[in-house]
Amino acid sequence: MKRLALVLASLCLFAVPASAQVFGQLHPAHPLRDGSNLWGAYLLLGDRVDDVGLLGQVRFNAGSSFDWGLQFGFADGPGDGGILLGGDIRPSIKRADAEFPIDLAFDGALGLTIGDGYTALELQPALLYSHRFPLDSGGALSPYGSVGLDFQNVDYDNADSDTETDVIARFGLEWEATRSFSVIGEFGVGDPGAFITGINVLF
Repeated sequence: MKRLALVLASLCLFAVPASAQVFGQLHPAHPLRDGSNLWGAYLLLGDRVDDVGLLGQVRFNAGSSFDWGLQFGFADGPGDGGILLGGDIRPSIKRADAEFPIDLAFDGALGLTIGDGYTALELQPALLYSHRFPLDSGGALSPYGSVGLDFQNVDYDNADSDTETDVIARFGLEWEATRSFSVIGEFGVGDPGAFITGINVLF
């Protein structure tokens, strides 16, 4: 446990400030359980959506160490709001074991936000990490996070386009209430920052 606490603390220190999928990590770094697929629904709060947004996700298992996902949603602002579209691939780098009790994965994500008077295209490569703690009840708790870069190009209808690069971090927790149903909450720091809560369901 001391080794695990030290590794988690080190990852948190090096992660500030830094995302996986463009709109949020939404799942720990370990592969989807039992070879299943996943769908999720999430509430977004914070700078990214101005006030509030809704996001849906479907993830597909493509092997024991690879999955990919599609994201879609709506953000309330600025202006009349925006449509959120995204996709990502997630190969596993390392599974947790006795020597190194952290799951690691790479995530390559692409996102498109179509808003009132602007269009934003984002590319986000990131390193994901997590650890799963089984519970006596049969579920589990999985603290997770990610460290990455956000390459963003914003094209305005009535102004010059703007290109930015930001470092962002996400820290979250997934509670597996049952074998196929879990609840997540995560906090993002950087630009943009956000808080996300929602559910993941395996199918």
